[in-house]
Amino acid sequence: MILASRQRQNFYLLQFYKLLLILFALSLLSACNDRGFKPKIAEGDEVPASEHRTAAEAGSREAVCSMDRPDKLHKWKISELRKANKPFLVVFGTPQHCTMCVDQLIRVASLQEKYGDRFAFLHIDEYKDDPVWVEWGVKGEPWTFIVDQKGIVRKVFPGPTDLSVMEQVIDEVIKEKS
Repeated sequence: MILASRQRQNFYLLQFYKLLLILFALSLLSACNDRGFKPKIAEGDEVPASEHRTAAEAGSREAVCSMDRPDKLHKWKISELRKANKPFLVVFGTPQHCTMCVDQLIRVASLQEKYGDRFAFLHIDEYKDDPVWVEWGVKGEPWTFIVDQKGIVRKVFPGPTDLSVMEQVIDEVIKEKS
């Protein structure tokens, strides 16, 4: 009788932990969609002229990025791009612990190769530049913003985003600039 009671307790305790785990997983997943943790900066908003370190200023890419794969997404400052009226795409993500961020950064690096100097591409790593995350109100990851030459957010993408979807918005912004 005592054994059966203890087994029942363990069963209910296990069910409780499963429920907690499911709720925790759902809360994490909600950060990667429109219904989750929305950033403070939204489509149509003017972005702040954020100051952050570039790889050149920091002395290395590793000082500003937790991704173990080389990229060229750390040569611009948002403040410089705003001053130069240059359109840009910025990804907020921490690849050290976020595999979706790594995937998104690989996609963005391929866009950078395609568009060259016509569009700027950058990455802000939470582990390296948390004040910019706070300034933009970013929670959860990855978040990708496409900003036009006037500094206005044209599109915000929560989570991983298909290349063709980002290309469509970038092409529209480039056409307007011409």
